[in-house]
Amino acid sequence: MAIKKRSVQLPSMTPGTHRTVSVLSFGKSGARPKVYMQAAIHANEMPGTMALHHLMPMLAEADKKGLIKGEIILVPTVNPIGQSQLVGNSHAGRYNHLSNENFNRNWIDVSEGVAEKVWKKIGSDPHANVKMIRKAALETLNAMKPANELQTLRVEMQKLSTDADYVLDLHCDIYAALHLFTARNDWVKDRHGPLDNQGAVQALAADLGVEATMYNDPYPSTLTFSGVNSALWARLQDKFPDAAIPQACMSVTLEMRSQHDVSDALGKSDASNLYRWLIRQGVVGGKAAPLKKMKSAPAPISGMDVGYSSGTGFLVFHVKPGAKVKKGQPICDVIDPANPHGPKGRTTYKSATDGIVFSRRLDGYLSWPGQVMYRISGPKPLAHRIGMSGLDD
Repeated sequence: MAIKKRSVQLPSMTPGTHRTVSVLSFGKSGARPKVYMQAAIHANEMPGTMALHHLMPMLAEADKKGLIKGEIILVPTVNPIGQSQLVGNSHAGRYNHLSNENFNRNWIDVSEGVAEKVWKKIGSDPHANVKMIRKAALETLNAMKPANELQTLRVEMQKLSTDADYVLDLHCDIYAALHLFTARNDWVKDRHGPLDNQGAVQALAADLGVEATMYNDPYPSTLTFSGVNSALWARLQDKFPDAAIPQACMSVTLEMRSQHDVSDALGKSDASNLYRWLIRQGVVGGKAAPLKKMKSAPAPISGMDVGYSSGTGFLVFHVKPGAKVKKGQPICDVIDPANPHGPKGRTTYKSATDGIVFSRRLDGYLSWPGQVMYRISGPKPLAHRIGMSGLDD
């Protein structure tokens, strides 16, 4: 089958200009399972785009051979607005310069609109409910009249993802190990049940060699792209507790190491790992290699230690991303450059948990009060983190 490529045009924001988003489709439209993958919603985060660059020829060859059993939609650079934000030889792709919004916030919760459409018909048949909810979600998005290009981008991309079985949003951090954010509802069929090692999220973490996997419990309240796709089903479960509503979309944020981790070697490896996972989920025909064990047990977002700076200076770290640390272990120092007393000019920050340092700032980075310096995935909830999302714009 021929690869289908199209462009989604965004409305012009200044005279004589307009931007478009390239969308590529593999397999048969409407086939199941449906997978949606996008990269670079933070437009200066390109490791995911590199992985998709190497994955696309593999999918094209599989499509040619008739091996794609489902439908796969890829958006390699989903944010042309952020791609254009070049300031003084720097690429500022995280925030929209017009509204100061983080590009991965304020996506659309369609659960209220869906609930209004289905409340008289929702019942005990899970398959009928899934079909009805997906149709209602698309109708809700189609009825929206976005006012500008960022709102249009959100509506149009969610039209592509809202009826998917699997949604992968590919990101990276400043300096990080490969890590993944998901929801407990994506992990287990029963939101109150134990975590097991049989599902698609676990397979993704194992196939990609993810160093740290964290989950919201029971689902994310924040309106990130992966969050709204996953939480639609959980929010409807809350609204209709007596109806048979499965968690019909597994949606994750996959943080593909660091901003500088863009290479053919990593891209080829990541693409091969994603392709193997697609085979494992029955999206692509073939036989996947035996599934390896996850590198670490899943950890709750409430167990994530976030190191906030309390002063000014510059940073120097004692550990690298991926390091396993113990509670009380020094992670970094903030150094006052004008303090002449050596060690007394340093403020040391220590881990509040046993865990894995999965992301951090660069050595020599300027530090300021309230800055997030590092994040550590820990196995048990921390009292001061209960109820916090873990997002700091």
